[in-house]
Amino acid sequence: MRRLAASVPLAAVLLNVTALAVLVPDIRLALGSSSSGGQWVLNAYLLGLAAPLPLFAALAGRTSVRALAAGGALTMAVGAVVGARAHSTAVLVAGEALQGAGAAAVLACVAPMLAGARRGILAIAVLPAVALALGPFVGGVFAEQNWWRVFLWAGVPLAAVAGLAAVTGLATLASAPAPRRATAPAGALAFAAGLTAATIALVQSHVWSSGWCLLLLLAGALLLRGGLRPQARGAAVAWALAGCLAGLLFLIPQYFQLARNLSGLRSGTLLLAVTLTAVTAWTLSRWLAGRVPAVALSAAGLACAGIALAALFTIAPDTRYALLIGLLGLVGTGLGAAAGAAAAMEADESPLGLLAPALTGATLGLAAAGAAFQSGQADDRAGGGSFEQALAAGVGWAALVMLALVVIAAAVVWLPRRRAGAPA
Repeated sequence: MRRLAASVPLAAVLLNVTALAVLVPDIRLALGSSSSGGQWVLNAYLLGLAAPLPLFAALAGRTSVRALAAGGALTMAVGAVVGARAHSTAVLVAGEALQGAGAAAVLACVAPMLAGARRGILAIAVLPAVALALGPFVGGVFAEQNWWRVFLWAGVPLAAVAGLAAVTGLATLASAPAPRRATAPAGALAFAAGLTAATIALVQSHVWSSGWCLLLLLAGALLLRGGLRPQARGAAVAWALAGCLAGLLFLIPQYFQLARNLSGLRSGTLLLAVTLTAVTAWTLSRWLAGRVPAVALSAAGLACAGIALAALFTIAPDTRYALLIGLLGLVGTGLGAAAGAAAAMEADESPLGLLAPALTGATLGLAAAGAAFQSGQADDRAGGGSFEQALAAGVGWAALVMLALVVIAAAVVWLPRRRAGAPA
């Protein structure tokens, strides 16, 4: 029961991310946001989640964990209010970042409660899996009525539920759970600064001077290198796959709603081709993990995702829906299967062993895919393309970035195996 309560905050985070992605096109139109401004709505939430998570994990072993969880839930609620009342993109982005930071505090407190739960992981993952799978449909329901502010207001009771579940679960513990091998505070601060710098450089790469963005990106990379501890193979794969999934969640609604003029509900429903298949494939791969080598499962999943992403490079404003749904379903299946195999390869039983890298990958993956999207869109418009053609071209170039992430994941899976099998 305690572990089930701990899964509620994670489910709240996944629901917010997947539903908010479908609402971004409506938010852009309502607030007059630029392409980078629309991306910041989602990227700010992910950055607020990923950047302070190691620091909160370190603090969870040194302070009152229930107070930290309650404070995180309160911050989530305040961020939701700021976003719901926003009349400019900048204020909304600030609210999303605040909401993400609050959620990070709650997740850091409850993550150790799931340690050692590998045998019952499928049961514990039910709520987060449902949130991930159906989140786009929820977002589509709100988008259909242009209720994006209503959805943001709904973040207040969602924060209350997540906070209550966390505090209730923590109250059953005899002592505060401390995450194993938590990052030192100095390293956590370096990580947060590096991730923030790298994300800003990528998202603003088409707006700011390329020289300043490159300098900021290099500084971010150096700080990230100094603030991260070596990651296991499964965590590195989760890093790349989460980035790919985050990019898809942001880009596909843009394409459906702005280039194809679909309603928010239809867009969210079609996006289920990614999330539903990803969750189904993840579940099956976890079941198959003890019967089929994890490396083989991961390789098959990565091959499926890579083929589909390569095909998405040719996306156009008039691409047939049947083909699009098939490609999205293939990407989702591949990502889910590879993610399940990655979890099986992770030796560290601490949930932070996969959660922190996955959130980091989602943040940077979305930033990189969004940068390619903006650049491809601008180049096509400069060449005389229509808005719809330019948007489709941007999605195509972003698909190449996500394909690169899949290739990186494949290298991580394959190269250690070759070394292990090489003669001495």
